Amino acid sequence: MTAAEANRQRFTQMYVDAYRGDFALIREIMSPAFVCRNPLQPTEGVDALVRLLQSQIDAFEDLEFKVRHSFASEDGFGIAYIISGRHIGPIFGVQPSGQRFEVAGVSIHEIVDGYSMDVYSSANFIEVLTNA
Repeated sequence: MTAAEANRQRFTQMYVDAYRGDFALIREIMSPAFVCRNPLQPTEGVDALVRLLQSQIDAFEDLEFKVRHSFASEDGFGIAYIISGRHIGPIFGVQPSGQRFEVAGVSIHEIVDGYSMDVYSSANFIEVLTNA
């Protein structure tokens, strides 16, 4: 297996696991200096990222994470995804609506020595949740 394919498999599994509440791969493959450049909630460090993901899990019932596309190289990983569920708790300053939603997102990681140093991540949560 090539390094690119190994990165694609590990990082894709990390996302799937994280949205099920299993953060082991995040803690394994994110650099301690990790930075998430998310316009809704920029995050620095692995613990802050775990808190952000847990807040999403807590705010959404019947949460599903579906991989649309993923790709990787030796020094990068990208994923396009769909997150869906029911909005039952406050998140990103939006009060719960009780409505079902579906959000599209994309994340691009910089990988150095097998660790994610940086991710540019964006999903249309605010637009979708305020119009649900």
